[in-house]
Amino acid sequence: MTKIKYYYNKETCSYDIVETSPLIRVLRVSLYLFVATLVASSGLYAFYNYNATPKEEILVTNRQKLDIQWDILKQEITFINLAIDDIQLDDHELREILELNDLPAEIREAGIGGDNQLNSLRDQNLKFEKQIVDYYQKITKLKAQLNVEGLSLDTIAKYAASRDRFWAHIPAIQPVDHKDLRRFSPVYGMRMNPVLGKWMPHNGLDFMGKRGIPIYATGDGTVKLAQMTYGGFGNLVVIDHGYGYKSLYAHLNRIQPFNVKKGDIIKRGQVIGYMGSTGRSAGVHLHYEVHKDNAHVNPIGFFQLELEQESYKKLLILAKANTAPLD
Repeated sequence: MTKIKYYYNKETCSYDIVETSPLIRVLRVSLYLFVATLVASSGLYAFYNYNATPKEEILVTNRQKLDIQWDILKQEITFINLAIDDIQLDDHELREILELNDLPAEIREAGIGGDNQLNSLRDQNLKFEKQIVDYYQKITKLKAQLNVEGLSLDTIAKYAASRDRFWAHIPAIQPVDHKDLRRFSPVYGMRMNPVLGKWMPHNGLDFMGKRGIPIYATGDGTVKLAQMTYGGFGNLVVIDHGYGYKSLYAHLNRIQPFNVKKGDIIKRGQVIGYMGSTGRSAGVHLHYEVHKDNAHVNPIGFFQLELEQESYKKLLILAKANTAPLD
């Protein structure tokens, strides 16, 4: 029911109805609608500002997940960088040990490359384009560095395998077991021959022990000679180790002198014969020589580094006795 307003008319001394002009009515309705709209808008703004829609809630959840994954990605890149640093350090140290040239820094760092793919990313007008491109470059560089280190370690492994084969063939151990060794003559060079009684070169070392004790190959190789000779060495074994090295084992036992034959492939530490005194010899012993590129070299420089501390001390004690050679 519309509320009717009255006013007192002094001229007629009566109450008359208040008449509202159409303009005022329009203004009142407009003001009412404006205030109502303002109140409604404020209410809706407050509601949606503090109460997300289901779609917005999904977007917020997805954004939170992306932030977590982004942080994990940054941590993984940090860990991978640390791992690559460790690999590069190991690579450097291995190359030093094997006497290989180190990789240049520019190769280790590995260029980024992939310009076409980067341009493709930029053309997509992605959100957070700078961050995405930056991390793409970091990951691409990590992949390149890992590829370089993989190839480098493969090269080192192949070289180490060839070096292992090389070291296995070097005559680098003592041909007589220390427990069987009684005396040792370190005399290498000119000396008085005990059989012929004149000064002659002595191109090896003499190991003295009981007749029949085992003689060991000092490196991997192929038996080139295993027979009785008539040049003063008596029963003789010669091993070709390759890489220019040969070893010679003379005066082996008369009975069962050889444990190998010509052409046999032998390993370091394998028994090749037994100590004796055949040929031009003044007593039971092994005359041992090493040749490099068909030239005589002093064998002591090869096997003394392989001796354990106690064995080396014993060798020094025996050497100080300055026992004369027996051939």
